[in-house]
Amino acid sequence: MPVLDHAAFINRLKGKSINTAELRSAYPELNVRGFSDNGVIKGTNQNLEKLWEVIDNYDRDGNVNTISDEPALSIAAWLFAKTGSSSPASGETANWRKVAELGDKSITNNSNAHRTAIDDTGVGLYYGDHSPFHDAILRGDSRGLQTQIDAMSAGNWRMGSIEPGRVIIENPSGKAARIQESSCIGWVMDNVRAAYEGAGIEARFAEIKSRVKEADLRGTVLCEELQKDGWIAVFYCPRTAQDLEAAGEREKLGALNMARAGVRVWKSPVPGSTGVRCDAVLTGYRGIMPDSTTEALLEKLENVPFFVGVANGGIHTFVGHKGSVCDFHWTAQPDDKNAMTENPVREWKWDTGLYMVPPGYW
Repeated sequence: MPVLDHAAFINRLKGKSINTAELRSAYPELNVRGFSDNGVIKGTNQNLEKLWEVIDNYDRDGNVNTISDEPALSIAAWLFAKTGSSSPASGETANWRKVAELGDKSITNNSNAHRTAIDDTGVGLYYGDHSPFHDAILRGDSRGLQTQIDAMSAGNWRMGSIEPGRVIIENPSGKAARIQESSCIGWVMDNVRAAYEGAGIEARFAEIKSRVKEADLRGTVLCEELQKDGWIAVFYCPRTAQDLEAAGEREKLGALNMARAGVRVWKSPVPGSTGVRCDAVLTGYRGIMPDSTTEALLEKLENVPFFVGVANGGIHTFVGHKGSVCDFHWTAQPDDKNAMTENPVREWKWDTGLYMVPPGYW
């Protein structure tokens, strides 16, 4: 076991019980008092995340998502042996490859289907949750909705019904179409759902969805959940630290410095939130020629088939694929072909944030 990654550690100990007395006897220097319950460490995600951090303190490979030094590896091996934890399934890597492929496909198919619907009928498949169309729904203004639909479809479609998060419209021949409410986080969750469920891990997506909903739809909490699954967190800041400092951008500079120091960033004010630990830092490529290290990281990111991200502490959430960020605009009307737009990562306008990369792609 020359290298052990975070996801494998969590997966092998999830649901297991660890005898605290035995662990302290074998490794008396480990401080596990804060998450032991009646002499047992239960294999919950929260406990295992804390245990991973304790063990990682004995590792010096500079990567918070792996351990490779003998002192840390010996503790992990002891835990696996004592709990009878088997190795991860051999198909795990192929599974994440499928998640990435399906995420990429979902972004393309959903975007194209929206624009095709506009070309065919004048009305697309999505509307923003801060759009005039949505405002009319909130007011219960059926006449106003019909007026908007008439303008979009040249009078060829009429209101059918309003359902939670969607509107059903019908044409004279009885054909029905659904227009779905969305937002930046809603668009992200739709594409993550397609990736996870398509890869056969529906139950895990249900857990993620529930957690994000409980956290008031915070994108940073979504990133925390993805990190539990072994996704790699790449902190990005196109501007240099000197540029941020000169511009008085204290919060952005603070986040960059935390990421560089290996400190978790953007802990949310919700129970159980721990923030995200950054596995890599990508900075210094806006308006300047990136150095060789930065260029290599940019090229690496551009080869990732599917990623999820947040900007400026979670103010904005997005997905992306193959070097392009794809985000949804919450003011978009149903006939807006630019409801979702794509921009190269090198030109992405937000100053700081995270790219979450599926296991096996970093």
